Amino acid sequence: MFKLESKRLKREFKIVNDNFFASQILNKYSNMSFVPDGNGSEFVVHFVDGTEFSSKGLAVTKSLENGNKLMFVFAENMGITATIEYWVHDDSNTICKQITLSQKGDNAVDWILLDDIGIINSKTHYGVDIMPDGTELSGYHASLGQPFYIDSLFFGCEFPATDNKIIHGAGQIKYFVGRPLGENFICPVTVMGGAKDNTILEVQKAFYEYINFISKPSNLRFQYNCWYDHMLKIDEQIIRDSFSEIAKGLAFHNAPKLDAYVVDDGWNDYKAKFWTFDKKTFPNKLTNISNDCKERGTGFGLWLGPRGGYSKAKPFAKRVQKGNNGYFNKNANDICIASSKYVNKLTDFLIDTVSEFDITYLKLDGFCLAPCTDETHDHAVGGENDMYFVTDMWQKWIRLFSKLRAARKVNNRDLWINMTCYVNISPWWLQWVNSIWIQNSNDIGFAKNIEDQPQVESEITYRDARYYDCVCRRANQIPLNRLYNHEPIYGREAKVDYTDEEFEKYIFWCAIRGNALNELHLSYDMMSDAKWDALARAMRFQKENYHILKNAMFIGGDPEDNNVYGYFSWTDDGEGIIALRNSTDENAPLTLNLNKLMGVPEDLKDVRRINIMCNSLPQSDELYSYKSKIDMTLHPYEAVILKFTK
Repeated sequence: MFKLESKRLKREFKIVNDNFFASQILNKYSNMSFVPDGNGSEFVVHFVDGTEFSSKGLAVTKSLENGNKLMFVFAENMGITATIEYWVHDDSNTICKQITLSQKGDNAVDWILLDDIGIINSKTHYGVDIMPDGTELSGYHASLGQPFYIDSLFFGCEFPATDNKIIHGAGQIKYFVGRPLGENFICPVTVMGGAKDNTILEVQKAFYEYINFISKPSNLRFQYNCWYDHMLKIDEQIIRDSFSEIAKGLAFHNAPKLDAYVVDDGWNDYKAKFWTFDKKTFPNKLTNISNDCKERGTGFGLWLGPRGGYSKAKPFAKRVQKGNNGYFNKNANDICIASSKYVNKLTDFLIDTVSEFDITYLKLDGFCLAPCTDETHDHAVGGENDMYFVTDMWQKWIRLFSKLRAARKVNNRDLWINMTCYVNISPWWLQWVNSIWIQNSNDIGFAKNIEDQPQVESEITYRDARYYDCVCRRANQIPLNRLYNHEPIYGREAKVDYTDEEFEKYIFWCAIRGNALNELHLSYDMMSDAKWDALARAMRFQKENYHILKNAMFIGGDPEDNNVYGYFSWTDDGEGIIALRNSTDENAPLTLNLNKLMGVPEDLKDVRRINIMCNSLPQSDELYSYKSKIDMTLHPYEAVILKFTK
């Protein structure tokens, strides 16, 4: 019997007559055991010609037990020798597994099941199915890189583009390859972790604890972005003036200092054959703008669109190809972002640019709209749903992210990477980037659930409906604090016009979704003193309460279906914020239950309620505990923000 034990989990393995058996998995945290049934296996290798083999029935030729690490070598089969290693993760809770394959011959491998866990003996299980096709990616590609849950356990893979599903009575992690493996082909690491019980809230909570451990930092961040003030119509002086006016408005109203000022699209010369600064509009490149930010004591950020931006993606991509700097993706009418030539050159450009202008924030906006199938390009093609291409593409981009961060680390400088459009929302991306765009949304939009509703209500409902779609309908398993949503937007190019009172409601509601990255898309000449003051107060509220808000979860139904909904955030020691909104033009009576479904700690006792924004409930000295109830009626379009504290 071989055993491997973390703080939460205990795994057992047996070798009987040289055959390998993965026995029970004990979750010490929940005191629940799960025994994978015999229909599963530790791995499956499937070849392009349709043949395959698994670990079942393979003899173990070597085994090694060394502290918190186990290793098993299997007998060669179909020209492949497999080695599996298991160890305890650095978080001390999770258990990791990694397969290494060495192949003789050139029989191309289609895919590898890195895990194939029989679930017949499970009491509960949950996985993310193929998502509906959305505004950005196909449903299949959008669903890549999600975890699945079996009883009180979570499973997944550190590579963000594996196909992880519960299917055919098993939890499977499928890694696409599309070529012969050669010697020492190292597969991505898979992980298993344990939760307090088998409810989805607790398993998700445990999974998010693991994700937070492996992720890049997500400290609260405020920055200004010029896009909705000027869009593409920018030059050096326009940017310097805009940044200066925003800085004055924030400082005068005692707002927290921004972390960065960001130049969005408009700096690139799209007539060139690669990314370069437009000499007419930015003769000094970004030198003066970057220096201005340093003088203010803030960071500096830059936009770049890997696929070639949006307004001129097709002609720019063709120029990139003509300059022998990459290829044109005919399927997406943009730059082929899986090209080794392009990614390598872009890596050098980004490292040089980030270093030259001391960039602390990088918005990488627009990746792969559609897989490229051109066999003459320098990337893989083929596979189910073009997955050979997808695997190859994202492996190259992970190397780019790693090199970029390593270059910044040499100078002891940090970098926030925001990964935006045409990306699957896998939480494992957070090993390399700090935030991911919500993917299912326009930059700004307006719901049509109620005719003739105020513009601000329509905008809020639209955005929150996108959150509902992202984390409820599509069931993306990612902490809300890691989502980038474009908010707040109050710039001339957005064609919005709110009263001072509407703006205050809007800006405070933006604060309660929990997002770490807050990019202010403002036009300074649209801001009244009252709006500046509301913005500053909302920013201070967010900063003072981010230790609570970073735990935000969505609650309720689809806002565009006229449901009451909201967000709740709680700390383990009983500080909480509950935000509720009525998306209709009618009164909505409700009872607010302070229970587990609202994220409330079970040991909550005698906390006060502070009305941050509320017309339905008068402020009182009443104390609340776990399972307390609050009866209230939300007025038409009312948004309520309540804080609970000692």
